[in-house]
Amino acid sequence: MALSIKFIGATGMVTGSSYLVTTAQSKFLVDCGLYQGGDAADRKNYQPFPYHPKELDFVISTHSHLDHCGLIPKLVRNGFRGKIYSTPSTRELAEALLTDAAHIQEHGATEKQIETLFIKADVDQALSQFETHAYNQTFISGNIKICFQDAGHILGSAITEIWVEDKKLVFSGDLGNSPVPIMRDPTPIAEADYVICESTYGDRLHEPPTNREKKLLAAIRYAKQHHAKLIIPAFALERSQDLLYTLNLFRNTNQIPKIPIILDSPLAIKVTKIYKKYTKLFDETFQQYLKTDQDLFDFPGFSQTNTVEESKTINDLSGEAVIIAGSGMADGGRVQHHLLHQLGRPENQVLFVGFCTPGTLGRKLISGATRVRIRDKSVSVRAKISSLNAFSAHADQKGLLAWLSGFNTNPTVILTHGEDLARQTLQGKVTRQLKRQVIVPKAGQIVKLN
Repeated sequence: MALSIKFIGATGMVTGSSYLVTTAQSKFLVDCGLYQGGDAADRKNYQPFPYHPKELDFVISTHSHLDHCGLIPKLVRNGFRGKIYSTPSTRELAEALLTDAAHIQEHGATEKQIETLFIKADVDQALSQFETHAYNQTFISGNIKICFQDAGHILGSAITEIWVEDKKLVFSGDLGNSPVPIMRDPTPIAEADYVICESTYGDRLHEPPTNREKKLLAAIRYAKQHHAKLIIPAFALERSQDLLYTLNLFRNTNQIPKIPIILDSPLAIKVTKIYKKYTKLFDETFQQYLKTDQDLFDFPGFSQTNTVEESKTINDLSGEAVIIAGSGMADGGRVQHHLLHQLGRPENQVLFVGFCTPGTLGRKLISGATRVRIRDKSVSVRAKISSLNAFSAHADQKGLLAWLSGFNTNPTVILTHGEDLARQTLQGKVTRQLKRQVIVPKAGQIVKLN
């Protein structure tokens, strides 16, 4: 069979990343991600895989966000026993996130009286199949050569170079938002025949990085002045660490008033510990700050809540506080508990610092809903709702074009991991500015690589 890629997920959407590569001698996946965004996404997660898991030779995991690795335990449950290739920190983060996801699966399935997608035993089996490789170290799987490069998106995230038959494929994974704190810039790649590139923000530009600091500071000062709560829904991985790092710098430079800052996310606490193990992977600015501050994720006035009981006491706090809690799209997790208690107060604020997919509670709030349902309760929205996309871990349109312009071999560009408007807008830019052929595949489409 000719070399081809089947686009299974993240086509016309930003979740469920999964691409099946078929060669004359093998089949393998790049990512096996969970669909996120309400009941429709859940139904997709329960559908059978459009291939036989036992027939796969291996899986490449570009990074540990669940929309890229969250269905790997289901894949294992269905018989896959090949290698799962990733960077070392991706494997460690995946252990934390997938274990947490299994717990949520088991609890939710019991409540709904449905079968679980996977359980903890499936996660353990999947973890035993991981084989890790550092950045810029080429390795061989069968007749295929693979190399990871730093994508600058989250800890361990990888651009994947793949040499197969007489072609070179480059999967961007998710590309980082340069320049942002902590992470290095995405690695430029010079050569490829085909580039499979994400397009999450292909139709827009982020605010300048300085704006995010000004707006975050303004929100904190407002909360202090009005003795109110600032709730920040944040993903446990990357966004929470980015916020802590920024808040630590604010404290070190005496820019914010005294105000309790609480991280209410056991998973984010675990992830932060992993981040502290891999500080050598972070950018030069981070390395310079480490010379004068040995812990860039901790500061006076900061506290963490591990237990449910500790979390509940936050609502007993009188006066002002900054509450960082998962999930980032407000579609589950402890942040819903805080929104139930705080959305109805006009002096409070909810600040979203990440992308919210359609159908999620976060998207509804950002879109101006005046009443929402949270845990089967109807809640009036009187708090101030705002979003700050400068905290995004994804490259914007300018960043995507800059990375794509680094290729000097005029590759064909295939756009994935974006809603249709974002992909179509970026397609026009790449075609006109970079003079490259662009393919925008549909879900389930097979693209033959001639």
